[in-house]
Amino acid sequence: MAGNTSPEAAITLHVAASPAVPYDKPRNIAVYSGDTISFIAGLSFIPASTVLVGLASKLTDSKVLIGIVAMSWSVSWLIPQLVAARIVHGKRRQKPYLIIPSIIGRQLMLLFALWLVVTRAQDSLLTVWVLIGSIILFNICDAIAGISWFDMLSRNLTPRRRGRTLAIAQLIGSIVGIGSGLIVERILAPGGLPFPLNYALIFGCTWSCFMVSLVICLFLQENPLSEETLSRSQEDSFLSHVREAIKSDEVFRRLLLTRFLSGVETMAAAFYVIFITRRLMLDDRAIGVFSIAYTVGGILGVSLFGMLAERFGARRVIHAATTLQFCAPMLAFIVAVSPGLTLVAPDIAYGIFILILAINGAVVRSPMLGFSGYTIDRAPEQRRAIYVGVFNTLGGIVGLAPVFGGAFLTAIAATLGEPVGYNLMFGAVALCAGTGMLISFRLPRLQRA
Repeated sequence: MAGNTSPEAAITLHVAASPAVPYDKPRNIAVYSGDTISFIAGLSFIPASTVLVGLASKLTDSKVLIGIVAMSWSVSWLIPQLVAARIVHGKRRQKPYLIIPSIIGRQLMLLFALWLVVTRAQDSLLTVWVLIGSIILFNICDAIAGISWFDMLSRNLTPRRRGRTLAIAQLIGSIVGIGSGLIVERILAPGGLPFPLNYALIFGCTWSCFMVSLVICLFLQENPLSEETLSRSQEDSFLSHVREAIKSDEVFRRLLLTRFLSGVETMAAAFYVIFITRRLMLDDRAIGVFSIAYTVGGILGVSLFGMLAERFGARRVIHAATTLQFCAPMLAFIVAVSPGLTLVAPDIAYGIFILILAINGAVVRSPMLGFSGYTIDRAPEQRRAIYVGVFNTLGGIVGLAPVFGGAFLTAIAATLGEPVGYNLMFGAVALCAGTGMLISFRLPRLQRA
């Protein structure tokens, strides 16, 4: 059965398939590098845990709505991925499924910027929902493009070259992202553009970077599925392939459990900035500082993860990332249960949350080299899109955690007070993330090509 293919056999099949375009072709290496750099630069303008949450908090005091904004970015990209995998599965050529959705979806960033310019966010509640809708529609399109991107990546670059290429590209993109963070800090600083024109400019910068990424992708040379692999992928129904992948692959199930438990950290991540800015009564400029910390963390993270991926493979990246995901809520928990710290030594508390945001920035750079790399290296050729789709859809379900976090904080605040709510949430999240970290160390090592 294909679902029982060993890691070694899966990788051998991966390397042997689709000989039309040579592996590690310089043109494709350049395309993947340029695309990754420009896309990361665009994302660095609007980190969900800083800029998007900061914008939402300017528009509403509802913790549930703020939680929806925080989770909508990842959830709306991840949950549709199983449907996206169904669309892409069994297609010989997938470049159209990368380009066409990208052309459509990336215009949402520009349209939202224009909305802020024209309406001046006078109806703040409506603007929150327009923001949420723009994020969701953008990411649904990008979900289809993402499945195709990863599937083509696995056929264009060998695992070792893929790790090296993406690590270097993410490193450069993160360095460029420092510039994005500095621009955001200046735009949001007192005396700059008035609200909401400052956020409109930020979204306009994001759109510009995304369009550069799209133009670069046009030059990607696809390595189509071989006829043999195409025939195998069309042998049973899509749902049969999904059931077989989950039922027959114990390691894949363990990987899913690791992702679920460690991913609960997003519940806390959505409220790090809100917690510390309100506890220390910080102004909007702190959001720019946190954005820079987030970007610098991404640079340090991708340097670490790139080194681990190059020398030891995706499994070690997963180990490092899940460890960091445990450390972030644990540090937040320590500050939350130590009210004297914010009163006596507010600078220390502020510095701890700068570190936490840096950790978040590092972890965000890990999936491509860690979980995604491990998934596509292990998956059989004919089911790769399915493995990626199932894995990412689970991540989307986990990404709903900020909504539950917002509802939880609201409920606890009404009875026991907001400080108790943060104490309980940060502590519970640290426990879940720590369990996921321990399970990750039981993932087997894969043979590398």
